[in-house]
Amino acid sequence: MANAKVNKKITSFADATRVTPVPGTDDQFEATIHWDWCGGLHAHGGLTLSLVFSTVRTFFLRKYPSTPQPDPINSDIHFIQPAPRGRVVLTVTELSHARRYSTVEVKLRDPAGTICTTATVIQGNLATEVGPSIAVPPVMTRDEIPDRERDCDESIRTPLLIKLMPVIMKMRVLKRKGAKTQSWSRKGAAGLNTKETWVRWEDLNQKLDVISLGVLCDNFLPAPLNFDPTMADLSKYVFPTMCMSIEIKKDPKDAEWLFQEIVCHKIQNGRYDTDVRVLDENGDLVALSKHVSIMAEMKRTKASKITVGDEFAKL
Repeated sequence: MANAKVNKKITSFADATRVTPVPGTDDQFEATIHWDWCGGLHAHGGLTLSLVFSTVRTFFLRKYPSTPQPDPINSDIHFIQPAPRGRVVLTVTELSHARRYSTVEVKLRDPAGTICTTATVIQGNLATEVGPSIAVPPVMTRDEIPDRERDCDESIRTPLLIKLMPVIMKMRVLKRKGAKTQSWSRKGAAGLNTKETWVRWEDLNQKLDVISLGVLCDNFLPAPLNFDPTMADLSKYVFPTMCMSIEIKKDPKDAEWLFQEIVCHKIQNGRYDTDVRVLDENGDLVALSKHVSIMAEMKRTKASKITVGDEFAKL
């Protein structure tokens, strides 16, 4: 019997992050992982986090409609098993509820009930958030941010990369002109561990909001590709993220473009870090993100399915 073909219908970000309450429950929500929001055969990590954001927002709007806390102030997500394409169920457990900030735990399960992802989210309301503030000098001034028209050109995505990671088709990425690799330092020298990009949705009807920061903060190629040319063949190596966190400083308010500075500090013993800073058009800080990732060789099973090596079988 021939294998069923994958439905190649393109899915919008709004549809990809849509959740529906499971009938008879107030803490469970179902969603669908679509093929074009995957990295390889499984859900893209950033999309998974945006899906968590959408789930928690829906939970709070349903349970506390008169005192909404729609925004993820801080989140920590752990990728335990790859989340498959198709139906998944997200369960929200309320850990604390307070006037300014509340905390929940979210578990994403596949149809067999296996936990694929866990996340802890501190929820609040960016529109009504108040408290003492102290002006801090920016780490990167507006003049240091590259001008999109003068200093940047489009980052080209190879056919192999699109085939292996269809999610990269979703965003348009501009990099510094003259970059010999995917990364370039803001001073114009060859800084292989620093990448600077402007990012927007390819779909011009979609704007960058709070929920989309999950995808945006995971929208970059792995740093090891800059240092070891043999790893450029993404059919032989995989770079799964074990965990990531995001702190949201402000609502991007449906921005068309956001700027990212992406820095890797150390690659050692098969593990590496990635720090992400997201700025708006005015150079104001929107979000901070940190990733812990690993490098592993791809292996093929007798069924010709690509899998990760045994030492990372659960990633």
